[in-house]
Amino acid sequence: MIDALALAKKYFDVTPVDVAPEFAMMKTSKMTTTVESYYIEGLGTMTFQHAKAMLGLMKMEMMCVTPIERDVPLFSFDIINVLGNYTLIIELYDVMLEKTEKFDEALNAIKAQYQNLPDDDRGEHWYDNIKMSSSVSKKGKKKALEIPCDELFEKYLDAFFAIAKDMPVVSDVEAKRAASDAYVQGLLDNGGPSTDIFVDMLGKEKTTQYFKNVIFGTEK
Repeated sequence: MIDALALAKKYFDVTPVDVAPEFAMMKTSKMTTTVESYYIEGLGTMTFQHAKAMLGLMKMEMMCVTPIERDVPLFSFDIINVLGNYTLIIELYDVMLEKTEKFDEALNAIKAQYQNLPDDDRGEHWYDNIKMSSSVSKKGKKKALEIPCDELFEKYLDAFFAIAKDMPVVSDVEAKRAASDAYVQGLLDNGGPSTDIFVDMLGKEKTTQYFKNVIFGTEK
């Protein structure tokens, strides 16, 4: 996996954020997770979640960049490894106050370079109306996909930060925070594969705290 934190630091000042002990590491009979969170100055939050399940036979890496101070999309990344089967998911959500095609144009050009990698049909979801066309999902055997998918992710994230650096800082931070939070609330209200896992593990109230205070940082 690429060093996503180093890519962020290439364009922005980044500082670690303390995570409450109750969320920094969580262990149940089903899954163990650890979390790291960072503040990207002038942009928002960047959070990494590492998870293991099935006695280590399933490993999941998640990263998200949630924009609070700059008018850019929300960037979500997941890798899932299960018994040699590999899934890469990169999704961008349009939480922008003023619309722009800059991100889709740049990232779709990168996406086209990897069209030979097998796609993963994610099906229909409640958030499809805000999921941007540059979102990408690949699935296959780890030996075949890990290296090219690492390259794809690195190019995507580098392009995302490069464009974000030149986007305007918002004048109404609370409006931007609310736009990002609407997506997070949608996950909690409508569910989803990973959201449902945490609701089952933690309950709705604690999952809401975990998502809003830690993973996405949409609540102060």
